[in-house]
Amino acid sequence: MDSITLYQRIEGELDLDRMEASVQTIGGWHRYTGTPQGERFVDYLTGELDQSGIPYTTEEYCAYTSLPLAAELVLPGETPIRLIGDVFSGEAERMEGELIYDRWPEGSSDKENEVRFAAFRDKIVLTRSSGGAFAERVSRAGGRGVLHISRSPGGYIHHDNISASWGTPCSGEHRFLGCIPSAGISLEDGEVLIRWLDQGRVRGRLTVKMDTRVRRSRMPVVHIPGASESFVLLNGHYDSWYEGITDNAGSDAILLELARAFWNHREHLKRGVRIAWWSGHSDARYAGSAWYCDRHWEELNRNCVANINLDLTGCKLAKQIRARTTCMEGEELTAGLIQEFTDAQAKPYIPMIRGGDQSFWGVRIPIDIMFKYEPRDEDRVSPCPSGGPWWHTDQDTIDKLDRDILLRDARLNGKLACLILNAQILPVRMGQFLEQMEEFLRDIQAGLSEDFELSSTIDRVRALVPLCGRLEEKLSSMTARESDRIIKRVAGELVRLVYTSGSPYQHDRSTPYQPFGVLAGAQGKRWENTPEELYVFEMTQFRRACNRIKGQMAELAEEMERMLS
Repeated sequence: MDSITLYQRIEGELDLDRMEASVQTIGGWHRYTGTPQGERFVDYLTGELDQSGIPYTTEEYCAYTSLPLAAELVLPGETPIRLIGDVFSGEAERMEGELIYDRWPEGSSDKENEVRFAAFRDKIVLTRSSGGAFAERVSRAGGRGVLHISRSPGGYIHHDNISASWGTPCSGEHRFLGCIPSAGISLEDGEVLIRWLDQGRVRGRLTVKMDTRVRRSRMPVVHIPGASESFVLLNGHYDSWYEGITDNAGSDAILLELARAFWNHREHLKRGVRIAWWSGHSDARYAGSAWYCDRHWEELNRNCVANINLDLTGCKLAKQIRARTTCMEGEELTAGLIQEFTDAQAKPYIPMIRGGDQSFWGVRIPIDIMFKYEPRDEDRVSPCPSGGPWWHTDQDTIDKLDRDILLRDARLNGKLACLILNAQILPVRMGQFLEQMEEFLRDIQAGLSEDFELSSTIDRVRALVPLCGRLEEKLSSMTARESDRIIKRVAGELVRLVYTSGSPYQHDRSTPYQPFGVLAGAQGKRWENTPEELYVFEMTQFRRACNRIKGQMAELAEEMERMLS
């Protein structure tokens, strides 16, 4: 059966009323990882799967989790200001300290940042910056705490996470956790504090209480076999903040509905489907998907040909869709789907982000797609993901769900899965991918000083383009089983080299990333704006990253020559 016929049958199985009822049921539990309510979701989901006769496994693991219990800042006059502690924040009990406002912009040079962070010593830092790397650096500078200001007006404080470790840390990484008390503060309260600081010194007492510990958690994973060992991984997280209707109950309901549909048409699948619901997303820094990757590394590395992640589906106002992707499948695939389901021309796709359970870059998955559902520019009311200020707050309630958009997103992801599952040849464009990666490298090169040589790396990438062209021609005469193996080895390895910086068996740190992220980190660095030792360190890291890319691409080129001969 071809992909379009398969999708027509799958689409006919999708029941919007049933999906909406699932969302309402799921939203009745605050689904924190390893808690009784989180485990009740697992019982509900496995009960639904049992009722439909769908085969699954229940993965159980130990997650290192962190939940905020209480946080506040008390100012002179006993004025309390509400805060929300960040996941993996350090703790403080009425800690006295002077406040300082971080006035430096993002993107300051290394020398400017030396001055910037030196001023934070013994201070509680009020800032518009956030994240684990920032909190860690404030801690190293001797700061006492971090208060980061929310971006959304209206009194919202969005739950955040300051772990720089991806998933549960290894024994050598735990030092990155709990490095400093860190909490979010509303935009309005933050601006009041800035005005007070403009008028003079301000002291306060900071309290942050956390529940950080190991919890046992379960994750259901559906296994629907196809005609070959290859499979597509459909997945999303089930842990939430509060009811978490759009983040991520809508996606959980879609995945359940797709599981029913694919199971009913399993005899027509050329490749298998695996559908997973992760815990440990928000409250354990992607611990569930990272653990699953570690636990099933060999199988994923051998047989997983695509990863489709669902997050923030069904959102009110989200009339626009952008494709976030590793770019290997070619822009036409996702652009065509977006135009079909939104009646609007697709905007350029976004290179895949380092976030959102993207735990699988080391297992050579050639196709990796995570759609971004957002308002049109004129309808946007918040800079938050999904465009709604309710993101990661207790306002993510059932009124934020849009039935029509929920069905649209179910159909969109269902059709994407069908186009991959039953394709004769996986829809990859290796030559196009390399040409685009060469453009990324040239953009990086334009921002480098003469000490950072990138031309030989660009040459190595360009040399693979004709080889990929010849290989893609040869794929057309192969069976799906044969071509899947080659695409995994070549396209999957190219994705790994571009989007990771280390070993395929380890997870890179949880920091913002882009293609060739280590190389891009050297942009703008000059002797005159960077402390001497940091400049030398950066040159060392840059050279080793180039050697890794060139060396492994050279090995891949030799292997491709053998495939062609």
